[in-house]
Amino acid sequence: MSGTQRRLLGLCLLVSASWPGSLLAQEQTPEALWEDFNHYVLIAKPDLALATGQTLLKQADNQALLATVESSDREAWANVLARASKMGEADEQFASLIDVAKDLDNRIQAARVELSRDPERIQADIELLAQGQRAYRNATQRLGAAGQYAAPQMLSSLLDSDQSRLHPYILSAMVTIGQPLVAPLSEALPQLDPAPMSQIAQVLSEIGYPQALSAMKEVLESPTADPDARLAVQAAYNALLSSTRQAADLSAAQWHLGLGQTQYTTATNNSEDLAGYDPSIEAGLVWAYGPKIGLVPIVVPGEVFGDVLAMRSAKRALELNDGLDAALSLYLMANLRRENRLPPDTIDPSYASELQPAGFYAMLAGPDRLHDVLARATVDGDSELALDAIAALSATAGTDALVNRGSAQQPLMNALSYPDRRVRFRAAEALASVRPTENFPGAHRVTAVLSEAVRQSDARYAMVLADDQDTVNSLLAVLGDLGFEAFGGMSMADVGSELNLVPGLDLIVAAVDSEMVVRIYNDTANDYKTGTVPILALQSVEQQIRLGNALGETTRVSSALMSDDAKELSVAVEAAFGTYTGDGIGADQSAEFALTALRLLREVAVGSPIFKVAEAKPALVRALSDERDEIKVASAAVLALIDEADTQNALAEAALSLEGDLQLSMLASLADSATYFGSHLDASQTDRLLELVNTSSGDLAIAAARAHGALSLPTANAVQLLTQ
Repeated sequence: MSGTQRRLLGLCLLVSASWPGSLLAQEQTPEALWEDFNHYVLIAKPDLALATGQTLLKQADNQALLATVESSDREAWANVLARASKMGEADEQFASLIDVAKDLDNRIQAARVELSRDPERIQADIELLAQGQRAYRNATQRLGAAGQYAAPQMLSSLLDSDQSRLHPYILSAMVTIGQPLVAPLSEALPQLDPAPMSQIAQVLSEIGYPQALSAMKEVLESPTADPDARLAVQAAYNALLSSTRQAADLSAAQWHLGLGQTQYTTATNNSEDLAGYDPSIEAGLVWAYGPKIGLVPIVVPGEVFGDVLAMRSAKRALELNDGLDAALSLYLMANLRRENRLPPDTIDPSYASELQPAGFYAMLAGPDRLHDVLARATVDGDSELALDAIAALSATAGTDALVNRGSAQQPLMNALSYPDRRVRFRAAEALASVRPTENFPGAHRVTAVLSEAVRQSDARYAMVLADDQDTVNSLLAVLGDLGFEAFGGMSMADVGSELNLVPGLDLIVAAVDSEMVVRIYNDTANDYKTGTVPILALQSVEQQIRLGNALGETTRVSSALMSDDAKELSVAVEAAFGTYTGDGIGADQSAEFALTALRLLREVAVGSPIFKVAEAKPALVRALSDERDEIKVASAAVLALIDEADTQNALAEAALSLEGDLQLSMLASLADSATYFGSHLDASQTDRLLELVNTSSGDLAIAAARAHGALSLPTANAVQLLTQ
């Protein structure tokens, strides 16, 4: 039967699949279907190609499909599938052809991966290496497809004296396969016998990746290394240094540290970019070696692959040099990040069961190394890692360790300006809890961050600065629509009084030139209320370029084009606000932060000369109207410790307007304020308090009487009440 006749019969079957057992059904082998699919793609018949491809997918399993494709005389299958996809893109009626081509490609690739990693096939290909040039070429190509999975058997064959005839071919194939073998071979190198050690060192040098330098240097530093092997490894090491243009000859520990730092940095963005990652299983392979067990792969979840690599490199560096502080810091941050990134109910088999949780080693290492972790976390924008570092610092560090680090960098101070509110608050909590007695850079921000935590989680405040009042008004309207309580003016002097009244600030919107934005940035940087507030600059493209040149990289300032379109402005505002504030805080965590902040403010009010609690007054006064009763009560207790007339007046108004237990608490705080600082009430307030004394009974009468007495109001009031 000719190909044309067979295709006609096949077409009939595709049109009507009701002829089971017939000659037509027997004709639909995978080979025939693949041949027809190619034909219909090449003659641009998308309907027939689609039907044939769908039937092929249903009829052939992955291995049968791969065998069919590889045995076909047709042109490269990838080109055929690409052409099929383009046909689907060109005609919406046959868009499903895109999916068919994609499914065929995925299944062919999956079959290739599965077959290439089959141990029996790998061993067979190793034996084929010595059977002529064509066999060598084909076997090397298949071993290359296996990649790192071929390493255990290739090394085992190389170490087997009974397979010595294969050794030259294996070594040559290793070089051809290249980078996938660097990690497993480097893992084995220091433990090999002299002859294979020399051979593998030469292979690694010819492959030409600097990741092998650390393993080579270990051999060179080993006092027990065989002299002849040492010479061979030294030659390979020197050649690899030269070919990779490494600037310095480092110790093995330093090489391992540098490798780990690169692995950690790469994994910050995407572990898939690391050698050893296998996209087909979404995991990475790390290697263990022992002379008796050989090379053993450990499959690590892809989410933590880079962190595991960095931990292993850091650990090896510490084994070689236990005084290498940077390696300990790297291990801690990689281990903490590994825990954070590991998906729930997922096991990391590389982390031995007898090891403690990452936080154990973080606390054990102490404040200096934790500062390193926190510094890296803030640079990377890793909020979870920053929170881990701050928690460990809080548990282990005293005042000096927190605020007097022996370097110019002060990570905990920097964390007070970190975009994520959670990190800012935990940093402020840590600093306030130790009650420092001497001033330190950034101390003014602690009270501001605690004040921010007191506020309701859904209240947002914005300040607008612009060159003209019309622009100010239009921006205020946009911000109001977005849920901000906004105020503004044409200079900082215009907004000073309103700034003092709001409990905190979330955003500064500046529609001014770049020079003015820089001035606003500098003027607000050291102010306790504005120092951590993001700035959105609305400017022309030219002004944005100038601003970028003036400020460089800073997360605090973002820019967007000035626009009359309210929707475009809304997008810019939300982007600036969201980028800087980090993850949202729910109601429960908001209440926890607020109560903790109020407790700390009360403690530092009586125990720290550094933090000025009066700076939190706007937030505390506003909190007297909070929806949460516990926040009202705690805020009143702090206000009672501030010696200012308006704070006592606010307490009096709350005490005279509320009812029930809340009123009793407010009267108690008013009495405390009067006891500490005397009376600041006006005549109207004292009259209302006296009326409350005269008309109440029980606990309320007692609380009102205490406040009356603490305020040192005229004793005639008491006499009059007694003689009625």
